[in-house]
Amino acid sequence: MMKKVLFVDDEPLIAQGLSSILDWNKYGIEIAGTANDGLSALEMIREEPVDLLVTDIMMPRMNGLELIRKIKDNEENKTKFIVLSGYEEFEYVKAGIQLGIENYILKPINLEELESTIRHIRGDWEREEIQQVQFEEDWEVLRSNILQRWVSGEIESQEFKHRAQLLGLPLDREKYRLYVIRPILTENCDIIQKVGAIMADPCRELIRAMERLKPRETEVISFMDPDGDMVILYASCGQKDDAAVQRQVKATAQALPGSLEASFWISEGGPGADFKGVQFSYARAKSVFHRFLITGTDRIRFTDADEQGTAASPMIEWNSEKYVELLIEGNTEPVEHFIGEVLWSACRENLTPREACVNTALQLMLAAKEREENPDYSEVFGPLSRISTLPSLIRHVTATVSKSMERQDTVRGEYSPHVAFLVEQVHRHYADELSLKTLSQKVGLHPNYLGQLFQQELGHSFSDFVNQYRIEKATQLLMHTDRKTTEIALSVGYLDTSYFYRQFKKYAGVSPTELRHMYTK
Repeated sequence: MMKKVLFVDDEPLIAQGLSSILDWNKYGIEIAGTANDGLSALEMIREEPVDLLVTDIMMPRMNGLELIRKIKDNEENKTKFIVLSGYEEFEYVKAGIQLGIENYILKPINLEELESTIRHIRGDWEREEIQQVQFEEDWEVLRSNILQRWVSGEIESQEFKHRAQLLGLPLDREKYRLYVIRPILTENCDIIQKVGAIMADPCRELIRAMERLKPRETEVISFMDPDGDMVILYASCGQKDDAAVQRQVKATAQALPGSLEASFWISEGGPGADFKGVQFSYARAKSVFHRFLITGTDRIRFTDADEQGTAASPMIEWNSEKYVELLIEGNTEPVEHFIGEVLWSACRENLTPREACVNTALQLMLAAKEREENPDYSEVFGPLSRISTLPSLIRHVTATVSKSMERQDTVRGEYSPHVAFLVEQVHRHYADELSLKTLSQKVGLHPNYLGQLFQQELGHSFSDFVNQYRIEKATQLLMHTDRKTTEIALSVGYLDTSYFYRQFKKYAGVSPTELRHMYTK
């Protein structure tokens, strides 16, 4: 569950700057807002409590210490506090320490000290959660989170060992063998690859079978990672034969009933490793999904360590001019045939290198999207990270391009003069502040009435239209330039970088960083 942070400082630039000084999402924290004095902050917290308050001391109306005292008057409140101060405010800082603040940080803010404090606070939150949920349903979620941090190398060994004792995890074993299992749902389901019950059920059936058939003196540890893949760890006391465990995993998967309507791609993390080697095994197993696509129709696809070497990326050559001509002609059948021929040309017998295929798929989809008036990029990028097979990639591209062509064929009536004015303003001034209140004054209409006209003619609100157009421009800059994400955010009208990230994920389906990883210039 995401924690919430509120920034309070009478200097607006500092309060807003705190929002972008760190990648707060990295620490499981979302920004609740900013306030410029203690009284305003107290009103916001009474309306919606926060988990962390970062506050200046010297402020008008109510200073930071008074704010902390007021919040602590509520015995149920569990907010943690970080105080910002100047050197001349040391007596106030001592008073803050007596109130139980987590840390005080001198201005200008030391980024490393702030990050260290946040990591410490996150550890406190996790310890509190462990105590709270030992006998609740959230226990399994917390266990998965801790295990994920272990295999990803995001938790110190001593800290993890302490948590593992509370969670009952076996850390005294000599060898850990790791497998990552990705379910590939039948037909078009694997284009969308929903993370949740649809994916979890087939995996849980497989996990139960593995636990029933596990070798002697071996314990099976399993959890679902953030990508919706199941991670399996065989923890054994003795030096069990790696090949025997591998045969057992394959046999268990093959024995699953066909009624589950799912195929499985199982990636091996390499030979058994000790406690510290699990992170390398996890990274090795996961890398297969990022580097390859599978093409066969086998129900169980097992990729062992020997198959995970570097594969030469195929050169995919295609005639872009001919493709654009087909798009202009507007017949979907020859377009779909063209897409299939291009992508199947990259096919390899076992594992097909992923990067060239995905880059080509993006070029094919974007060529069609560029012809739309208001393209929706979420349907292009969103599903890509969960596509595991070459046939699924081809189906995704053809479906996306076909929808785009259908939209282009739709006859749109002329916009009314007032709505046409709004559309033109967005196209010309999207990098500036735009509001119906301001623009309505120029056309002599009430902003509510103008907003209703816009909604009726375009099918969505004016703010949605502005955000979608800005994200479209940002997407083009991310794909075709090397400019920093913060610069791009400013150039398309977002002063708050964290707000830009949220809007980009909402409209594009992926984060700016994920988009750049998917698309190479």
